[in-house]
Amino acid sequence: MEIVNQDSGAAAELAALSRALDRIEAMPGSRAKTAAIREVAEGLGKLDARAAKMREAEVLRIRTAEQLALAPLAERVGVSKARAGQIVKAEERRQEQEAGNG
Repeated sequence: MEIVNQDSGAAAELAALSRALDRIEAMPGSRAKTAAIREVAEGLGKLDARAAKMREAEVLRIRTAEQLALAPLAERVGVSKARAGQIVKAEERRQEQEAGNG
């Protein structure tokens, strides 16, 4: 199953990560394997958080630039309509707070 557009270059990077996980999975049980699993899991957690922030920024950029309704916006970035709405509302609240403090 293709999870990203081949043109983005991300597919090759994800494939490389998958191969690295395959190598770790094939290691015999040891402290080194445990350490490798931990390192990858922690690194993936950080990357996941970073990707989520990037996606949120993209939701807001598209919403501002193209004035898309929530359903097509959500479909385009790969989140639920509810999640897209949460992102937009959080930004609206942030801007209101900023305006109130300014």
